Amino acid sequence: MRTQTLRAAFLVALLPSLAGAAPAGHNEGYVPVAAKVTGRFESSWTTDLWIYRQSATTINLWYNVSGQDNSSRQSVVVPLTQAVTYLPDVVGTLFAAPGTKGSVHYLADGQVYVVSRTWTPGAAGGTYGQIAEGIPASMASSAGAGPGGSLRMVVNQAAGSRANLGLINVSGLATTVTTEVFTADGQAAPGLSTLTTTLLPYDMRQLDDILAGLTAGARQGLVVRVSVTQGDGAVLAYLSEVDNATNSGSYQEGFRFGY
Repeated sequence: MRTQTLRAAFLVALLPSLAGAAPAGHNEGYVPVAAKVTGRFESSWTTDLWIYRQSATTINLWYNVSGQDNSSRQSVVVPLTQAVTYLPDVVGTLFAAPGTKGSVHYLADGQVYVVSRTWTPGAAGGTYGQIAEGIPASMASSAGAGPGGSLRMVVNQAAGSRANLGLINVSGLATTVTTEVFTADGQAAPGLSTLTTTLLPYDMRQLDDILAGLTAGARQGLVVRVSVTQGDGAVLAYLSEVDNATNSGSYQEGFRFGY
């Protein structure tokens, strides 16, 4: 198993080299959200994981539980003996942590491509959920990345849906993140449009229904901007827009304009 020393070594390598988008195949990254937990509107979420090996033979997986300092967690080592390794209900089975949500940090001895599906049973049968690809750790944003390094997502404010924001600290340092919501013309959205969140080392937080504090109304093309505003850590972000009636979700990875 890999220890905190390995994670710390990665952090040192990460922060000076945030330029450069990684290809689909990479050695290290994060599944931004993984769960075995009951949610809102009678939802019950489970995450399945697929690992496609390009050149790797072994992968280390850490489960970083939401709201905790995860710097001392040990990894689970999974041998990659086939082209695709399937890990159903990864939180409840591989990590034995039912009733929780968080993120999955992975480090392989070669290139991999990781895909997750987080799903809930549908009220009328079947399932609803969302697909999220593993994000290369090199895509993270830090305070030193400047205005162009902030992560952005777009969302519509509409009745009958909720927008959940995920924040993932990929460093072993406590980090403060500021989330701002803007209208399409670049103005601050009316109402509570600025949120501040402190992330513990290797922490993951999901901020549910982040548009609930805005003045009521329908707006298209809201811009959500996530920035590291205190600390030397680095973060990834995602936005999940979920239909309240069906729990069908759409997933969006936070992006930067410049790398």
